Parts: sequence; C-alpha cells; structure tokens
Amino acid sequence: MGYQEIEVKILEVNRKEVVSKLEKLGGIISFDAEMTAWFFDTKENEIKTRGDVLRLRKEGDESVLTYKKHLSRGEAKIMEEIETKVADAEAMKNFLLASGFELVKQTRKFRIQYDLPEAHVVIDNYQDELGAIPEFIEVEAHNIERLKEVVEALGYTMDDCLSWSTRELAKHYLKA
Repeated sequence: MGYQEIEVKILEVNRKEVVSKLEKLGGIISFDAEMTAWFFDTKENEIKTRGDVLRLRKEGDESVLTYKKHLSRGEAKIMEEIETKVADAEAMKNFLLASGFELVKQTRKFRIQYDLPEAHVVIDNYQDELGAIPEFIEVEAHNIERLKEVVEALGYTMDDCLSWSTRELAKHYLKA
C-alpha cells in the first residue's frame, strides 16, 4: 500500500519571492539536484488511459521506481503513490523494457524541495524539450486543508492552483 499524494501546481512564479516566503515559514531544503525521469506504458497505453503513471526516476544519487494510481482530480490532484528505491536505474530500465513495457517519455529537470510541517514545496525547472516551460512550484500536503494553508501562506489562492499532470503542463506551454 502506498500513500496519497495530494498536490497542486502554481505556474510562472517569482522564485525569489517564493524562497523568501518559504524561509520565513521555516522551510528546510531537503533536495536540491537534477532529476531524470523515464515514463513507461504498455503497447496499448493502458497506464495512461487509466490516468496512472509508471515512472523510474534518478533523484540526485538515488533512483526510485514509482507507480501513481489516479484517485481524483478537483481542487488538487490526488494519486496513490507506491514507490521503492532501486539500486541501479539502468538495470531497472532494462528490466521494465524486457518485461514488455515501452519507454514513452524521458524528462530532465532541476528541483529544489523545501519541507514544511506536513507539507513540502518544490520549485521545478524543466530542461531539454520541456525547457520552454517556465519555472513553477508544486505544493504537496497530507490533506487538502494543509495544502490550502501552505498555498495561502505563500501568497496564493486555490484559484491560482492547477491539478495538472506533466502531460497537461507540456500541452499548455508547448501545444504538444
């Protein structure tokens, strides 16, 4: 059993203002590095059709295999997230390919994550083919109430928030 990921994206933010507010809120940097992600699906795109995600990600020096099961979309994107650390990202990629999954997308971004009580905020900056997407933040919390508190503490409202996936973000900016 995984845990529920409850998150929203806020687009085109002012990094300096967000960082200043996070520091005033006592946010602690828990991650600041490059991430590469590989997304997999079946030949019939069954995972995408369900709104789910199968992702292998290299997060700095660690690698993590994640399955995100779509639960709901409303004020926030809610997914059940099941994940495990992987010793060798390349070997796991080859394992997934040998198991019949297809590599459907690869992304690279720089991420900085600030931890707050029962929440965290990440600042993402995509590279390569998604590099035209302006820097944005994701706010993730243990429940909707805490999510709203953090969004408001950063000076935004829930009207500023989107429950978009990476695919929807790319579609918006890249018309892909």
